[in-house]
Amino acid sequence: MKPGIQTLFAEAGEAACYAFDLVDVAQEWHERHGLSVVLDPCQSLQKGIDLKRIHYNPDDENDENNFFVDAPALFLQDLTGVPWEVWKAEPDYEGRAQADEYVILRSERVSTGKTVGHFWRRRFNSLRHSLCVERGKIVSLRVCRPLA
Repeated sequence: MKPGIQTLFAEAGEAACYAFDLVDVAQEWHERHGLSVVLDPCQSLQKGIDLKRIHYNPDDENDENNFFVDAPALFLQDLTGVPWEVWKAEPDYEGRAQADEYVILRSERVSTGKTVGHFWRRRFNSLRHSLCVERGKIVSLRVCRPLA
């Protein structure tokens, strides 16, 4: 077991929502293709960190960039074996998304004078109850499309 694993999990609970949603996109892609692959979220996050797709500074749990997904398309490729493109879109694109596109939503709300955000999917939310989703508004999307 890696030293500091509890710190990593605590930080993931605070900031890894986008990474978890990308794991869910990869899982859904496997399901749509009839593949009996079950992606372990912890192993998937560690893979993303090891391959430098996800920023993580083990020496600074206060690093504001911890769990920032630097390369979402490459992270999806690592999890599925096929190339992807990922782009930011306006909220109204969700209704026009193509059948081969996977949508991640970004909701935000103001909390004590600062903006708080959370990424989630219609089929999956890494938080049981997200005030950003329940009381905030959808401000943007991330659209993921496999290229093969």
